[in-house]
Amino acid sequence: MKIISKIKSFILLLPMVAGVALTQSCTEDIDTSSRYTFTGNTVLSYLEDHADVYSEYRSLLDTVKVSDFSNSTVSQLLSARGNYTCFAPTNEAIHNYLVHLVDSGIISDSTWSAPEFQEVNPETGKKDLLYQIQCNIVYNSIIDAGDNSAAFQTSDFSERAPKNEVLSLPNMKERKLQITEGNGTRYAIEGSNIDDNNCNIYTINGYIHQVHKVIDPNEQTVTDIFQKMIEEQQYGFYTYAVLLEACGLYEELTQKEDEVYYQMLMSGELEQHLSEPHPTYSGAGDPERGKGANGGNNSYGWYPKRRMIGYTLFLEKDSWWEQALGLEDSTIHTKPAEEIIAMVAKYVENNKLHMPNASHNDNYTSTDNALNQFVTYHVVPGKVENNKLVIHFNEYGYSQDLRQPKSCVYDFYITAGERRLLKTYKSPGNKNTIYLNRFPVINNATDGDYTEVSCEDEKAGVEILVDEMLRPYNAFVYPISDCIYFNEQMAETFGKERIRIDVATFFKEFMTNDIRSNENSTWPYQCVGIPITSKYTYCEGLEIGDETRFHYLSGRVGGGSWANYQGDELNVVGNYEMTMKLPPVPKDGVYELRLGLSTNNRRGMCQVYWGTNKNALPAVGVPLDMRMTGTQTLVMSGQSFPSIVGWEPDVKGDDDVNAEVDKKMRNNGYMKGPKYVNYMGGNQLLRDRQEALRKIVIRSEMKANETYYIQFKNVLDNLATEFFMDYIEYCPKEVYDNPLIPEDIW
Repeated sequence: MKIISKIKSFILLLPMVAGVALTQSCTEDIDTSSRYTFTGNTVLSYLEDHADVYSEYRSLLDTVKVSDFSNSTVSQLLSARGNYTCFAPTNEAIHNYLVHLVDSGIISDSTWSAPEFQEVNPETGKKDLLYQIQCNIVYNSIIDAGDNSAAFQTSDFSERAPKNEVLSLPNMKERKLQITEGNGTRYAIEGSNIDDNNCNIYTINGYIHQVHKVIDPNEQTVTDIFQKMIEEQQYGFYTYAVLLEACGLYEELTQKEDEVYYQMLMSGELEQHLSEPHPTYSGAGDPERGKGANGGNNSYGWYPKRRMIGYTLFLEKDSWWEQALGLEDSTIHTKPAEEIIAMVAKYVENNKLHMPNASHNDNYTSTDNALNQFVTYHVVPGKVENNKLVIHFNEYGYSQDLRQPKSCVYDFYITAGERRLLKTYKSPGNKNTIYLNRFPVINNATDGDYTEVSCEDEKAGVEILVDEMLRPYNAFVYPISDCIYFNEQMAETFGKERIRIDVATFFKEFMTNDIRSNENSTWPYQCVGIPITSKYTYCEGLEIGDETRFHYLSGRVGGGSWANYQGDELNVVGNYEMTMKLPPVPKDGVYELRLGLSTNNRRGMCQVYWGTNKNALPAVGVPLDMRMTGTQTLVMSGQSFPSIVGWEPDVKGDDDVNAEVDKKMRNNGYMKGPKYVNYMGGNQLLRDRQEALRKIVIRSEMKANETYYIQFKNVLDNLATEFFMDYIEYCPKEVYDNPLIPEDIW
């Protein structure tokens, strides 16, 4: 039937905290002491008015608590002020879900009175299975957008559905739901069709979309799924199910969350925001930003709500392996594991799909082993969503309004096992095709447009078959069209490229927990704080001193960006000291290590340290003054200090003059910003901005099998000045010191 919205008056509860996205209260109780009168339906009252359709769901909302730390129910949440998207299952949908649980052997009777639901856990004294199922139905159906973001309407699905992308906000289970084209309807959410007639139901605190199937995303881990493939000899990724187990990766791939972090955060052992506000960012008009010590609207960097653990796998399918190994179609899954391991190990050895120093024995769990190196190159620690395999934001020619790529875009990730680089790449000529390890010829002349000109066959890379991806709870598994590997030839190819890596890529936790490039413009997503190391190590490759206030800023404010690559930056204040593990270089050789800077008078000065022993890193050069722009005179304590950078604007049409300025800047240890990046989402390029610089930190011999660290320490007494970090570049000598082909300006 067609549902007609009824309007009525009601009392709206004002919560101190809405849902799981907490800011002040560790217990998450809804505060009922303050009440506001509004006219119109809330999500909850609408469901109540349509009990003939939603009574089962409505009953669950009264039962399920907001979280384990809350005394408030979800029904209270949905009667409160906010912006909620509710994918409400019908009574029939919930009944069918119970039938599904019977068919799956979980319960024996398709009612809430099933014997299995009545079993009491002797340790908790509760009906754990019953409550778990009830929570799954409710938490998976609701997205809380907070006070300053909008609830989702179907118009928000139109761009994502054809590409099978996930929504920008997670549900109450901290899971981002995938939107697709429906089966007989316009849209589906996690395979549950959204009713075309009963969607976009407006309430004063959100939108309701009716679904005829309970939203129940897969909660199995990579290991769960692949072990089942082996047990049932399932065709598809049977080969990798065997190989991952042989290489000892199953234990790691079972990880889903570090629950210690959540317990510490919710118990108050970790403060839910940084203990001191960031001193320079005004939060006027944004109530989600904290108040400064002097009553000003200074922003806190809110800690992440969770520390989820995830992975990204790029895998050749069984059909590819059958062809490569000379087997008949659809037979590989019938082979014993030992036979497959032996065949693939021999294939890897014969085709030299490994580094020359790799060992060839049956110790497959060793990172020195050739098969281990091959298999782990297919695994990236960190959960990379399909809409973030490459990040479109402010590359050359890109409009954030039109969202039409005009130039090539790329990213680099660090693989598991023996740490190596893996490149993702997308060309505007192939609108939806993303490649791994593609190295084409780019139109990178000074007057070029950074589009692809041509590509040699051996550098063509491998297509990611995004539409065929699997989504275990803790991973994205992408089929690929051909074999990926890292051998001496691939290392040489990487080693002839300038490698630009956004600093946020260093930390797998940023991508897994939707911190990096979060597209939501409200403050909790814009300014994320990371706990100092003595309290909790949130990022595995990052050590933060106790007097450090570390913020990640996504740069998505107002749809624009700062003078930053991909918009985001690390912004740190206090008497900071921090040490970061750097990505590996692809091969032995001499490299320049460069830092991308956006200089201004809010920045500070730090000493940089670099080396292989993180506990005894040598200092590199004189302190880095991030206040020193390309041209502006720095005034401190009444004294003037002219810029030593040597920046001058490009002279249009005179490449020789511009090259001389570039040479002068390099002699001073600086470079202009890359032409590749737009400023503030417009047409001005970082190369044309005198504050956007690249600092050459070191020029040194570096080895591929070494782990390098970089450390920064504040040298100023003013603790409000900022440390800034955006991206790094590894540039090999044969690129920056090539007499025949000078390094491009992109």
